[in-house]
Amino acid sequence: MKTTIILLLSMIAYWQTSAQSAKQSTDISHVLNQFQSPEAHYRSAPLWVWNTKVDKKYIDEMLQEFKDKSFGGVFVHPRPGLITPYLSQEWMQLWKYALEKAKDLKLEMWIYDENSYPTGFAGGHVPHQMPESFNQGQIVSIEKKTSLSADDAPFIVLKKQSDSTYKNISSQWKDEIGKTADYALFSKSNYGISPWYAGFSYVDLMVPGVTEKFLDISMRQAYEKDFKEEFGKTIKGIFSDEPNIETGGDKMRWTPLLFPTFEKQWGYKLEDNLISLFEETGDYKKVRHNYRQVLLYLFIEYWAKPMNKYTTENNLEWTGHYWEHGWPNPNHGPDNMAMYAWHQRPAIDMLFNQFDEVSSTAQFGNIRAVKELSSAANQMNAKRTLSETYGGAGWELSFKDMKRLGDWEYVLGVNSMNQHLSTMTLQGVRKYDYPPTFTYHNVWWKDYQTLNQYFNRLSLALSNGKQKNDILIIEPTSTTWFYFVGSIYKEHVAKLGNDFQAFVSKLEKNQVEYDLGSEDIIKDHGSISGKQFIVGHAAYQKVVIPKGTENLNLPTFLLLNKFKQAGGEILFFDIPQYIDGTKDKRLEELMQDCSLLQGQELSPQMLSKHFKSNKIQFHNSSFGDLYHHRREFDQGQILFLSNASLTQSVQGDFTIDGKDVQELDLFTGTTKPYPQQKSADGKLLLAYNLPEAGSKLLYISNTALPKTKTMQQAAAFKGKNVQSSSMAVKRQMPNVLTVDFCDIHFADQSLKNQYFDDASNALYRHHGFQEGNPWCTSVQFKDEILRRDTFTAGSGFSVDYHFNISQNDASSLSDIKAVVERIHLWDVFINGEAIKAQAGEWWLDKDFAVFDIQGKLRQGENTICLRANKMSIFAEIEPIYIIGDFNLKAQAKSWQIASSTPLALGSWKEQGLPLYGHDVAYSKTFTAKKGNNYQINIPQWEGTVASLKVNGILAEVLIGNERQYNISSLVQSGTNTIELIVTGSLKNTLGPFYRKANGYVTPWHWRGVKEMIPGAEYDLFNYGLMEDFFIATDK
Repeated sequence: MKTTIILLLSMIAYWQTSAQSAKQSTDISHVLNQFQSPEAHYRSAPLWVWNTKVDKKYIDEMLQEFKDKSFGGVFVHPRPGLITPYLSQEWMQLWKYALEKAKDLKLEMWIYDENSYPTGFAGGHVPHQMPESFNQGQIVSIEKKTSLSADDAPFIVLKKQSDSTYKNISSQWKDEIGKTADYALFSKSNYGISPWYAGFSYVDLMVPGVTEKFLDISMRQAYEKDFKEEFGKTIKGIFSDEPNIETGGDKMRWTPLLFPTFEKQWGYKLEDNLISLFEETGDYKKVRHNYRQVLLYLFIEYWAKPMNKYTTENNLEWTGHYWEHGWPNPNHGPDNMAMYAWHQRPAIDMLFNQFDEVSSTAQFGNIRAVKELSSAANQMNAKRTLSETYGGAGWELSFKDMKRLGDWEYVLGVNSMNQHLSTMTLQGVRKYDYPPTFTYHNVWWKDYQTLNQYFNRLSLALSNGKQKNDILIIEPTSTTWFYFVGSIYKEHVAKLGNDFQAFVSKLEKNQVEYDLGSEDIIKDHGSISGKQFIVGHAAYQKVVIPKGTENLNLPTFLLLNKFKQAGGEILFFDIPQYIDGTKDKRLEELMQDCSLLQGQELSPQMLSKHFKSNKIQFHNSSFGDLYHHRREFDQGQILFLSNASLTQSVQGDFTIDGKDVQELDLFTGTTKPYPQQKSADGKLLLAYNLPEAGSKLLYISNTALPKTKTMQQAAAFKGKNVQSSSMAVKRQMPNVLTVDFCDIHFADQSLKNQYFDDASNALYRHHGFQEGNPWCTSVQFKDEILRRDTFTAGSGFSVDYHFNISQNDASSLSDIKAVVERIHLWDVFINGEAIKAQAGEWWLDKDFAVFDIQGKLRQGENTICLRANKMSIFAEIEPIYIIGDFNLKAQAKSWQIASSTPLALGSWKEQGLPLYGHDVAYSKTFTAKKGNNYQINIPQWEGTVASLKVNGILAEVLIGNERQYNISSLVQSGTNTIELIVTGSLKNTLGPFYRKANGYVTPWHWRGVKEMIPGAEYDLFNYGLMEDFFIATDK
């Protein structure tokens, strides 16, 4: 009874705090009054990666840039490459400095609670101080034998009986030595030791006290001790990244409380039935269901609840994500959606740039994963939801991609943008850490404020009001537990996952408004009120049991039974037979007089009959990739429309209750009347036409709105082309050759034609780092890596980089330079001549030094040598770069430098700039008269973004496929200059070059390269202005 009271008090405190922190304004003026410039807490906040030796200069410059680019805050993220010892006195002093700077700039700070990921081990400090956090065993494996020996050391032993059942003989297994029978031996082991976990192993978050120790180390003795007065003020909350209870392979998860908790909850011994977790024998569905339910209980009880309690008591928001895209695999956690109920700001990650609407384990395109998040937020009254977004999409990620992917998340329920990543430095392997980076390093950084402001305004709009969905779809999560051994998929459960994905995708594409339901959240927060099925703060008129559902948990069944008796409507798309893993005939009674739709597809007729809403009705028979999100306010509704297609526009109309409509322009922050008609039933009839990756935000008012502008659409521009000068095309940065193969010489070894990563790892392994470069494979515990930097004179090495200059071009090349990293570690030579870095000059990264090599080159092969007197822990072998005014020609291996030639329209790649990723400007002049109407027409360009300038003033940042832009307001009488600046990407400069990544870019794409390839075979993107633009006037 005492435990129950404590739990209830904890839940009440959480709900009160959640309600307070999640208080949403249903007054539309809260949105309209700050739509132009939302408050900081609605603005995006990136993962600010501390991945070097952090200093105040980095902090000052980066925080100011974040402010200038309209970010609202940062998540300080320790990450591989970090040199400053984590949680050290130096670390805390730098964090304090950053906090004070952020406070001055009115930026919010968030604590990323781990050194790298997954959360829980506190950079090695938890296992170091609490060995029982990892050494009691987490993994159970099975071995089948027909005889036992004294050398066996089993944890549990089962013996097969004559009736094919198994008997637990663990206490007397030695009596079986010398006998022949069928035995199942179960052994227990710990998580493996790994440098990723700072030389320890990951911890067991289901062991009582582990989370408390984690909080003691990472919060109470660190951030709380030093900055508690800023909790809930400048410091907004804590981000936990991928905490989990995984095992992997065909092994099962164990924890010390598993057996006693299982027996207490289910009334029988799991240890007597362990065989059923590995084989489909005995009452395996019941055992597996009950087992996963216990793991979920322990994960919540000893991880989620302590974290929630701590953040609630300290006025902090808890955010961060689990392994939500792994569903239906329960390996990382039996029910990820259930975990969201304990976060004040639940979150997901949506990484890479692969849009997959079929697989249940996809990232972008995985509707189920985002709907879990937004549904839990609706049910738990969480105002904000967050997504860690864009990581691993590659340097080639364009603004159009970012808008489309962000819109898709937001229309499904995300309202906080957390960009992955904003890295302090690109030195060493850090440049390959799941790019892109949202910092000055990126070629499009100068234009990013435009897109950032767009999502800031969208966050404001979708964080207020209420999303009220009338339909609840119960996820078949507990059914999936029947079919997993460890993380091994079976075809049946993979199909179940994909079928459920197809089901919710079909509903979403047909504009059905619904929430998903976690049975664990329903257990804690479900009730019946009249004919409504209540889950927390959400009320549903209809409950759907989807295809593939075999099991319902007992609390779910009891609520459904009560809902039915109250007159509630339940749709069964499958026939569940199990309650808590046991066949139960009560389900037959539940389904009587309900809509049994087993085997039926979501046809237009069925959608109209069972899923039609009277709140909004779309009239198209085919919606393409249209999505919508509707939120209710006291004075009306906000509606967000998004087209997720990159290739097709989408058009149509819909009816909705209301008296008047305004469009809220997410790019400009302005509002304007929206064309409208009345339908036959007196509702508003509104049409839409969204281009590829297009969107629209509408405010539908319950009353007439003041008319500030004409509601007539602008007439189509009819004009004639204006005579202009010929086009001037100019590269805005030096061209570049990336030299990523080298010869390395150390000790008595000379390794020729080595890819830089292999050369670097060989050097580190020679000096005792078994995993190679520690800055990409290890998390530093305290200063353990730094303390190994004890190399003496004579331990040095040299690295030779070769590049080729075409015949007769060496003397004609101008302004040619070399770029080298970490020049304090080595002397630099060009063709045997020592050279010095240019003072104050850098390229790409402020820590990349530039050397003038003009006049020191020769035709044919040239060599740049890095010569170190002694080894250093920081001696990462990386590519060098040759920059200057030249062209590149493809050759049998890599590229050859040649004299530059004038640029024209078309692909840069075909004009000697295959590795160039910065800006190219295309300009014309024309004569105009101020007051006349002028428009520029841009047929086709390829790049990550483009910007249009008129007389040096920015007129437009080009993101999508718009082709016409009115420039009249910037035109002056006399001569005018039009400049279109197309921006490429660092994909063509930094790679990966040697294998296609297709939107899934990881550090491993820069590894395992064994030989040079022809330049023509590099994986590169086409960038450039492909067709001429022209100016027109209507006069």
